[in-house]
Amino acid sequence: STATMSSKRTGKNQPVGQKRLTNIAVVRMMKAGKRFEIACYCNKVISWRNKVETDINEVMQSSFVFHNVSKGEFAKAQAMIKAFGTDDQDHVCRLILEEGELQVSAKERDAQFEIMFRDIASIVSEKCVNPTSNRPYTVTMIQNAMKEIHYAVQPGRSAKQQALDVIKRLQEAMPIERARMHVRVRVSSSAEAAQ
Repeated sequence: STATMSSKRTGKNQPVGQKRLTNIAVVRMMKAGKRFEIACYCNKVISWRNKVETDINEVMQSSFVFHNVSKGEFAKAQAMIKAFGTDDQDHVCRLILEEGELQVSAKERDAQFEIMFRDIASIVSEKCVNPTSNRPYTVTMIQNAMKEIHYAVQPGRSAKQQALDVIKRLQEAMPIERARMHVRVRVSSSAEAAQ
């Protein structure tokens, strides 16, 4: 009927007006001058690539290869044969899932940067003190200082690596130094060890 999509195409009868692909992550691959995309669940692509998730049906929202996911345009069979040597949807989906580029929305990217920014500030706060009072700085104080020096988070580096860079940059702008570590070593005598 015209009120529902055919079950052959989607696996389910769903109203045509229903927005089916919500909460998606798009994985894109350019090959043979054509764009190929698949629709996946946001958090599952990385799990799949890290071999945590092994069921492809848990990762994919749709088992079809698209030319443009957001417009719902399917990839043409001829284009898939030219690019991948096959028009087998499952095979091409797996290739794109493994090697394609995960598209991250601006909102997600901003959230990741905010988390990383806070992680860096937390590490700096744990490792450094104000040398005049010998007291630690709060995470909020470090975050504010990072904003004042216009520190930009680098997504390819770990929070710990960036924290070391931040400490060096903050030393130019405010009184801050690495906290001294106190190590206590207890040596037992041979008589105590024998008991």
